[in-house]
Parts: sequence; C-alpha cells; structure tokens
Amino acid sequence: MHLRALSVCGILLVLISLVTLLYADPVVYAGPNPPFNFREKGVVKGLGFDLLEASLATIRSKFSQDEIDLDIWNKVYNEALNHPTTFLISTARLKDREPLFQWVGPLATVRLGVITKRSTQIPKATSTMDVLRPLRIATIKETAAEKILFKELGEHPNLTITRLSTPIQGYKMLEYDRIDALVYTDIPFVYHLVSDGQDVHNYKMAYVLLNTDYYIAAGKNVPKEQIHIMQTQLAK
Repeated sequence: MHLRALSVCGILLVLISLVTLLYADPVVYAGPNPPFNFREKGVVKGLGFDLLEASLATIRSKFSQDEIDLDIWNKVYNEALNHPTTFLISTARLKDREPLFQWVGPLATVRLGVITKRSTQIPKATSTMDVLRPLRIATIKETAAEKILFKELGEHPNLTITRLSTPIQGYKMLEYDRIDALVYTDIPFVYHLVSDGQDVHNYKMAYVLLNTDYYIAAGKNVPKEQIHIMQTQLAK
C-alpha cells in the first residue's frame, strides 16, 4: 500500500509539472547561440531545442513559439534563475552553476577559449594573463567563457577587454580587426564562419580555457521524476 501511494505521488508530481509547462509563459529560455539556439525567419529553433523536445517527448507536445524567450544571454540566464519551473538551454555546466539548476544531458562537448585569426601571433606563455596581455579582447557578458576567464584573472584584470551583449558583435569585431581575440566557444564560432561563407582555416582556437559540456539547465522546482524521465529519454 505504501509503495502504491508513492507511485501515485510520483504521477501527481509529473501531472502538476505538465500543467506548469502547458501554462507557463515562457517555458524555455535561451541565448542566441547557433547551431544550438537561434532565430531564423522569425522562428526560434536549433539543436538545443530539438534535444529538449526529444527529452520531453513522452510528457508533452512540442513547444510553441510563445513559450520560448530567446534574448541576450545575461538577461535569459537571470530570468531562468527567477523562474524555477523553466528550462535554460544550451548551458555550460560549471561548478558555480551546479547548485542553481538540475541538469539534463550532456548535449554537446565544447571548448571555451581564446579565438583569434590564424595570422595573430600569440606569446608562448604558461599563464592566461601572459597570453592575453598584448591583445585587444572581447567577451560576451555572463557567458561561461567570460566567467571562466574572470575567475582565473579576477573581475578587473589589467587587460584591454570589451564586454559585449551578443556573440555576433564579437564575431564581426574579430573579422574587421577591431579586436585581436574573442573569448568564446568553439562550435558556435565555427558554425558562424560556415554560415557566413568564411574560411574556417583563417581562424584558430589559440588558447583553451576549459573543455566542458552543454546541458539543459532545469529549474530547481521541476519535479525530479520529470528530470529522470527527460534524462532517460535523452539517452535513447
């Protein structure tokens, strides 16, 4: 009888979460980060959304566009923290973020680091500070790459750093030599080059800060039974 009651409670939790998912607005938060999250002809799509929907295939129907908020990263990150029944994709799983969410994945392995043109000379140095000191650098606000950089160097390093709101700003500044290096993630940057018709070989990941994985970051109030279902579904 006790086991049956536990099973009923589990089902009720999933049903409650379903109601939350169906009526919350929005349900999914994401930063512009193709090929994982992006807007094309007014429609938000990407690998991150595909994998999120796959993980929820046995629980709910696909997301409507009204349920998705795609905006600058620092905004959607804070919104996701303030709405603990929602999902944030695609999110690098860092130690500082670990207790803030529940995690479903991984979705993809990525490198966070210093991206430059291949012609840019990088000092042969053993520390990040020595590598970056002679360079004009850009970061994307509150992203994993920026957090790792500032954690290593401190919030106010004696470097020339421009903090940007969107990756595309950094891509263009690097292309037109307004900066020497962009601190960001390898796969989205390569995707941009290919989509833009540029030669990938003209650029390089000059210095790796961290190898990590993208995950679905689920809010703390998403029932654990649902997290288990999502993880199992994603592993199929």
